[in-house]
Amino acid sequence: MAGPVIVIEHLSRNFGPLKAVSDVSLKVDAGEIYALIGPNGAGKTTLVKMLVGLLAPASGHAAIAGHDIMADPLGAKKEFGYLPDNPAAYDFLTGSEFLHLTGALNGLPAPDITRRVHQLSAVFPISQILAQRMGSYSRGNRQKVAFLASLMASHRALIIDEPVVGLDPSSITIFGDNLTQFAQGGGAVLLVTHTLSFAQKYATHVGVMHQGRIVTEKAVAGGDLEQLYLDQTSEK
Repeated sequence: MAGPVIVIEHLSRNFGPLKAVSDVSLKVDAGEIYALIGPNGAGKTTLVKMLVGLLAPASGHAAIAGHDIMADPLGAKKEFGYLPDNPAAYDFLTGSEFLHLTGALNGLPAPDITRRVHQLSAVFPISQILAQRMGSYSRGNRQKVAFLASLMASHRALIIDEPVVGLDPSSITIFGDNLTQFAQGGGAVLLVTHTLSFAQKYATHVGVMHQGRIVTEKAVAGGDLEQLYLDQTSEK
């Protein structure tokens, strides 16, 4: 289905006198990978936390696949997979148990969960650790399993905050290729990243966020993201 899957309209959030996010609007269409870049403290993670329901907006609206995040939060949550910048892990669950739990929480029947876990276990070369407790995992392996968990159900969108922190180069390629495959299948991806080379390679569109606002948006093809970033975020 073509058209916008993620819609953010005039979203704002303050922390006391600090305007963390100020009147931000953006859209991510089906088939797009939208990279949100900007310096530390620009408001990127605050924006994502509002979108996924972890923070309430001070004003504005947002919707995912037509479900308003405030009026229909459960409907919105069913439409996206989410990978935070520091994924939580249940240390006493194995990776496989965590994926089965994620499938159950998404309402998948047991046979479908088993089939999906088997499919996803081949995405990264980590099948040998899925029987181990997550408390023994490196940050990179936690990141990988959390990403697989975000793919358990058939979502319309993926919302990902700092996707490649702690990943080795080959895993970064696998990660990016799977985002591309998801988008090519009609999904929409919104990702926050400081890794401009990753955004340059895999994103279709980019928005630069600075001091709580989107200061520019453009298609990635043919552009120099590093120069764009410096031009838009350097203090005048």
